[in-house]
Amino acid sequence: MNPAPVQRPATLLLAAVLVAIEALAALAFAVLEIGQIQTSRPGVGVGVALLMAVFGVLLLVVARGVLRGRRWSRAPAVVMQLIMLPVAWSFRGGQTSWVTYALGAVAIGALIGLLHPRSTAVFEPGTLDGPGPSKGDDPLEPPRA
Repeated sequence: MNPAPVQRPATLLLAAVLVAIEALAALAFAVLEIGQIQTSRPGVGVGVALLMAVFGVLLLVVARGVLRGRRWSRAPAVVMQLIMLPVAWSFRGGQTSWVTYALGAVAIGALIGLLHPRSTAVFEPGTLDGPGPSKGDDPLEPPRA
């Protein structure tokens, strides 16, 4: 008999999806950077592409951790969003204003999802409803018989 599916809060799902979108954007940038490598400075292009690829993969791991409610994933996800806000601000004005709005909306949406009380209850069991599961239990896994 299969256990009932686990209900994740919509806020947690929102945060995980937005972090995954950021990860996919970093991976896409890495692929685009490979196509822009100049023969006069190949080290720079390869370095940037490699850095963005590693960054994108790590963000995908963090997004998966957020989706599964892993405590370790919340801090890197929040830090990424806090870094993204000044990056978004740097694009304001002129033809790049749309980048400001897009990056800012994703960062603010992810922060709301990560810091919402329903998400906090998943990341920190016992903070809202009294004692949570014992150490090592996954709050999103169904109870074992």
